[in-house]
Amino acid sequence: MAASPMTSDFARWYAQEFMDEGETRAARWKSVVALTQDAGPATIEVLVRLAFDAKDPKGFKSEKLASAHAAIVKSIGQDFDDARNGRELQVLAAASLVRLFENDPDAALAVTTASFGGLRKPELPMDVASLAARALVSLTANRHKRFEAADVEIEDVGIDFESEKENPEGETPTPAQDLDTLCGATEAVFSALVERQNAITAEIVRRMELGEEELQMLWWLISAHSQTLDLSFSKINSAAAPLILGYELGEMTAVSPGPASIGAIVGKAGIGTKKIGIKDSVNAVNLDWARSAISFDSISPTTTPIHFALEKRVEVGDVEAWQAVWTAQTGIGADAALPPAQLAELFYREYLFLHVEV
Repeated sequence: MAASPMTSDFARWYAQEFMDEGETRAARWKSVVALTQDAGPATIEVLVRLAFDAKDPKGFKSEKLASAHAAIVKSIGQDFDDARNGRELQVLAAASLVRLFENDPDAALAVTTASFGGLRKPELPMDVASLAARALVSLTANRHKRFEAADVEIEDVGIDFESEKENPEGETPTPAQDLDTLCGATEAVFSALVERQNAITAEIVRRMELGEEELQMLWWLISAHSQTLDLSFSKINSAAAPLILGYELGEMTAVSPGPASIGAIVGKAGIGTKKIGIKDSVNAVNLDWARSAISFDSISPTTTPIHFALEKRVEVGDVEAWQAVWTAQTGIGADAALPPAQLAELFYREYLFLHVEV
């Protein structure tokens, strides 16, 4: 595989931060490329924690995150002085995420939710949150692109076979040998046909899922009725509505990162425009609903802070006690407030990061 050429952005970010345009920068770029070849959820989680300078990049008693962290550090290498070790890890983690934005919705979703509406702003040579937001728009457009008829056509195929007059040893092939050769050529053609047909079937299924997703969201919006609470939108507690409706939209999403119109859909749900405090929204949902919304083992104070708030509230069973723990681990004040539509969209994005496969 040919080496990926260093991007001008990476070259600028690294030189700006470390005044290095030589072998070290080239080596770090190779590390970024290697890191992003096959980055799973745990790797993305740790990269986001490093980029946002979280207090617990290795996770708290999490073997998956500790293993991912060790692999990242090993990949980047430790041949630099300790004074800039942490800073270089942070910048390279952010650069790795930016590279992942090209085709991995999870990376863009995780950065978007971690930035928490701009309440978290890591000191980096790039605006990673804005780049993530732009990437989500592009990824959404690509995944919702409608295919043409030519995309699902199977070309005519032929079997490339002609009986050899003699084989490499100079002997005349027997009928059985000719038959074996013909069988091999036929199998190769049918394997290619099956592979092409499976790809077409997968594309058709994806389009069906997208159509169902869009239809469900449209009827949900037209009916203005919460499926989980069996209440009209107007009768839902205004502080709880962003979480309830964001969660329900997440349940209807089949293909990450969801439709480009998700912000408009939430806005049309009529949940108001006055900012809502995070603590008020978390405390407004009832505990049974909160408990059902956090049935995962990968909830994170960095990438899923709203789910994490619900988790802490459920754990302590009190509307006040959870707030100090949440603030200490997320770095966000519980009295922070966001517009309801933005809060709903963030909770929706968290849902996708936790639930929906790319």
